[in-house]
Amino acid sequence: MNVATREGLIDPTRRATGAARVAAAAAILCLSGCGRFLGPRATLGPGSIVRGRELYNQVISDTNNEQTLELIVRARYGEPWGLLSVASVTANVRTTALANSQFGVGPTANYQGNLVPLSLGLAYEENPTIAYSPVQGERYAKNILSPIGLDMLVLLLSMEHPPHELLSVLVRQMNGLQNRMYGPAHTGAAFHDSVVLLSRLEDAGQATWTSTSTKDGAAFALVIHDYAPANRNVVRELLQRWGLPTSLAAGNGDIVLPVNLAVGRVTKPELNVQTRSVYDLIEIAASAVEVPPEDAALGLAGPALAGPSPFRDNLKIQSSPSYPSTPVLVAVRHRGYWFYIPADDGPSKLTFRLLQTLIGMRLVEGTPQTIPTLTIPVR
Repeated sequence: MNVATREGLIDPTRRATGAARVAAAAAILCLSGCGRFLGPRATLGPGSIVRGRELYNQVISDTNNEQTLELIVRARYGEPWGLLSVASVTANVRTTALANSQFGVGPTANYQGNLVPLSLGLAYEENPTIAYSPVQGERYAKNILSPIGLDMLVLLLSMEHPPHELLSVLVRQMNGLQNRMYGPAHTGAAFHDSVVLLSRLEDAGQATWTSTSTKDGAAFALVIHDYAPANRNVVRELLQRWGLPTSLAAGNGDIVLPVNLAVGRVTKPELNVQTRSVYDLIEIAASAVEVPPEDAALGLAGPALAGPSPFRDNLKIQSSPSYPSTPVLVAVRHRGYWFYIPADDGPSKLTFRLLQTLIGMRLVEGTPQTIPTLTIPVR
C-alpha cells in the first residue's frame, strides 16, 4: 500500500480532534504571553492597569483644564457657567482568544500548499464609562463664595517659589490696608507697596509663613528672621506700613506675627487678613482674558477690572480666530474664537495650576460623592 493510500485511510475525525488539541494548546500559550501578539501598547493583565490609569488620568486632567478655562472665559463675557465633577470611572476589559486550523481529506495533491496548519488571534475590547455629576446647590454656592481659609492661604504662600503677586490675589485687606478689585488703582497703592517690601524679604529668605498645631487647633504666623543688619530698614518700613511698632526690629531676634482672619487695624503685633473667595479669584482671572476686537466693539465682554490686573504678567489668556499653531497647555472654543494658554508661558501655567487647585478643592467640598474609582479586570 503506497503512502497516498495510507493517508486516505486515516479517520478524518481523529485528524480533526488532533488539530483541535494543538489549537487549544496554542491558544493557552497565546494567553500566557499575549503581549507578543497585541504589541507593546496593548498589553493585558497587570500591564493594562499601568496603561489604563495613565490614559484615563490624562483625559480627566485635560477635561478639567478645559472646564476651568471655559469658566474663566465665560466670566469675562459675563455669562453664567456650570461645572461637572467626575463621579466614577469604570473600564471593562474583555479578551477573546481565537485559534483556527485547516486540514485536508483525500489525496495530498488536492490541497498541498493551500492550507494554513494553525492560525492564532486575540481580540481586545475595552468599554469605558465615565460618570459626571453637576455641581450645584446651596452647599456648592457656600463653598465657592466663602473666603479661602488661613490653612490654604499659608500653604500657598509658603511654597518655595510662589509668584510675588499671589498675596495680592488671595488677600483683600491686611491690617486695614485695602486691596480692592475694582476702583482707582491708587486705593490699593499702600497695600501693594507692603507686598513689594515683603517680597524683598522673601527673596532673601528672611520671611517665612508657618503653621503649628495647638490644643485649640492650628495657629498661623509670619516669621521675619535673619534680616539684620542688611534689611533692617526694609523690615522697619514694612512694620510701619502695617501699623506695627518699628521697635520690633530694634534687636536681632525673630519677629513672629500671628495671622488671623479679621478685619481692620491691629492693637498688638499681629496680622489681620481678609481673604478672597474662589468666585473672586475667577473674576480676577477673567480680567486676563484677551477679548477679540469684534466682541469688544459689540460690548459682548463684561467690564474689565479698573487699573492693572492683580495677576499682572503672571496670567495671559490669548485669543485667536483659529486653533493655535504653537503648542498649548489648554485651549477652548467660545463664540467662534479659540482662547488658550501657550505651553511655553511658564508664569501663566503656574497661575492657572494654582487656580485649578483651588477650584478643584471647592468642587470636591461642594459635591457629595464617593471617591472616583477606575476598575480594570486583570483576568
